[in-house]
Amino acid sequence: MRPGEINVDPIEGEFFTTEVIGSINDALVRESIQNSLDAAAGSDPVTVRLSFYNSPSLRSNHKDVITMYLEGLTPHLHAKHAGLQELPSPSETLDYILIEDFGTRGLQGDIQQYDDLDDDVKKNDFYYFWRNIGRTQKESADLGRWGLGKTVFQAASRINSFFGFTMRKDDARVLLMGQSVLKIHKVDGNRYAPYGYFGHFDGELALPIDDAGYLESFATHFLVDRFDKPGLSVLIPFPDKDITPGECVKSAINHYFFPILSGKLIVELRHAGKQYSLNNQTLDSYLKKSQWPEKHGMLGLMDFTRWAIQQAEESFISLKAPKAGRAPKLRGCFDPEQIVDLQQRFSEGNRMAFYVPLTVQTQKTSELLHTGFSVFLERDEKLEKAEDYFIRQGITIPEVSSLKHKGTRAIVSITEPNLSTFLGDAENPAHTEWERNSKKFKKKYKLGPSTLDFVKTSPREIVKILTQPQKGRDENLLKHIFALPTSRTKAIGIKGKDAPGEGDKKTSTEQFVDVIGFNYLQLTSIKGGFRLAKQPQATKLPRYITVWVAYDVRSGNPFKKYTPLDFDVAKSPINIQVQGAHVLLNKNNTIQIKVHKGSFKLAVIGFDMHRDLRIRIFP
Repeated sequence: MRPGEINVDPIEGEFFTTEVIGSINDALVRESIQNSLDAAAGSDPVTVRLSFYNSPSLRSNHKDVITMYLEGLTPHLHAKHAGLQELPSPSETLDYILIEDFGTRGLQGDIQQYDDLDDDVKKNDFYYFWRNIGRTQKESADLGRWGLGKTVFQAASRINSFFGFTMRKDDARVLLMGQSVLKIHKVDGNRYAPYGYFGHFDGELALPIDDAGYLESFATHFLVDRFDKPGLSVLIPFPDKDITPGECVKSAINHYFFPILSGKLIVELRHAGKQYSLNNQTLDSYLKKSQWPEKHGMLGLMDFTRWAIQQAEESFISLKAPKAGRAPKLRGCFDPEQIVDLQQRFSEGNRMAFYVPLTVQTQKTSELLHTGFSVFLERDEKLEKAEDYFIRQGITIPEVSSLKHKGTRAIVSITEPNLSTFLGDAENPAHTEWERNSKKFKKKYKLGPSTLDFVKTSPREIVKILTQPQKGRDENLLKHIFALPTSRTKAIGIKGKDAPGEGDKKTSTEQFVDVIGFNYLQLTSIKGGFRLAKQPQATKLPRYITVWVAYDVRSGNPFKKYTPLDFDVAKSPINIQVQGAHVLLNKNNTIQIKVHKGSFKLAVIGFDMHRDLRIRIFP
């Protein structure tokens, strides 16, 4: 550094600490995949591969490999004020993470460019990746907008360093460069700036290495799969010890399930000699095999997402656009004549897809930009709380949420460029929140904050409208308190000690049975219990069936509030009778049977006649 040059230590890495985004795993996965999606080279899916390696491939020359690529950096890493918290020990192996994308354009652009102040500057991925912090040339609808996403690579390394190995789609050049970000420090009495480079130097300008032999050696040492494959490979040496393969997979699914299921993204993981691929065909099977406590909820979300993606344009319920020039309100977007029908459909458990038109107006031109977004809704009794997911161009914005209705799930999908630009301007650097009061956003748009609130609260307001009580008498208001007998089902035809006879025409007179199950099974209320059998019109039947039973409660989840003091299906007075199947498990409130014949019947009786039953069925 020259005398008098201002002292400024880098702070951009703070945007990707746990206080900002949740974990370093989340930050690394979100930002690296986001950069790759923005660099997509065509309509084919983008593949992002994360590989975890314990050391370079040439184990016998391990220390020589470290010397070859890090020798010039070593004195700076050990400098007193470099700012590193956990330097690797001299005996430590060079663990590293390799993040590679395919189906992308790589770091294209003039490698000699070092400023962009001229009016005729061309798009230059290489220049903005290596020589800019907090500055970007990405398009307004791109996922990345702040020019900070790449700083997560140095933040993920215990030596705050990374390498970039790229093949460019336009000219097929293969280039290697690296960067290290420390604090201002001294080595041998000389003061050094925070940003250092690995490469070939033309005076003070760092340039990438393009020597074929050197590139081949680097690729061999670190198993880089890049020749003849345009894209970018980022190598992170000595990664943060909190970064693990399992957590990275979770992050990829949590934040990018929508583009994965849409067929726009494939995420691969390599670790300990194994390889996994997450795509729209394998995602469900991976979740089923995983040990995540929340995997059942995720499977429900995956099923709902597939349905949302498959909706044709004519299946959407199109609302009216809010009046331009005023703060938008959702209630005015509904036709009063359609509300009763929509309420009925929602109450019956139908999934619903809405298209919400909207206008956005900039302060500069006052031009009305017509746009819109999609809202998908479903009711899911298995949910302990409401779930809503806001997705802009495929990336989930995790801290945006408004839905309060328990047992309801919503997806808000934003794909249109005008609205994506609007929301991108409100996004924080970590892409986790839309901030209505940021200067960058607030002064750019007319009615910006109220329009943003309109989008953020849309699932809550739609559900509020769909669940609003109708005027007049409600015949079902106290149904959950004063349960009446069902009159549409006949008694079970299984003979037993307490079961009615085959020809008995009486129905259950004291008990209300509520079921969550499948349309190929038929559940019938009988005196003191229930019967389960195959639907007459069903063409398939699961081999194994699990039944959960619980007494209903006024609030909360009845299955979680179950206690053996209520009943135990293995003990008297509960009586289990089966035909065409046999019982594999009967314990507490769970019964599992193996079906032998399609005409199977299961009858369970002996429950308290003064309590209502809730039943869940799983194949």
